[in-house]
Amino acid sequence: MANPFPFVAGDVLTAAELNGIGEYTAYTPTFNNLTVGNGTLNFKFAQVNEFVHVVGILTFGSTTSITGVPNFTFPVVEEDFPQIFQGFATLSDANINDYLGFVYRASSENRLLTMNVAGTYPAGAYVGSTVPFTWVTGDAIRVNIIYKAA
Repeated sequence: MANPFPFVAGDVLTAAELNGIGEYTAYTPTFNNLTVGNGTLNFKFAQVNEFVHVVGILTFGSTTSITGVPNFTFPVVEEDFPQIFQGFATLSDANINDYLGFVYRASSENRLLTMNVAGTYPAGAYVGSTVPFTWVTGDAIRVNIIYKAA
């Protein structure tokens, strides 16, 4: 039970309804500019009223590839609020280095950003096939996202 709401005044709640509040449900995001191939996905979400929490990991396999700026779908339609950070990402280079990343809503897409620290101040840079590193088997994208449902 992903979202047992809405309840109304006078409802008598069952134990199952109370236990179902915030219960996580598995889901499979759809990606653009990223082919999962033989990689592994483990994504889940919980919804409480209009707030949705998503956690997930994509571990790259030998046929996983990025061909542009990757973006992906959320399990519940989100409020259209462009140019906002929706969560954090960890971009793992086969357990050698972890890079800070963000999930960013731009032009109705949920894109992955990392930080470019080449200048005086850090600036966002879209994740790509070689940003922040060249992706290979064992690399991973981990996300922790909170957003408002439409």
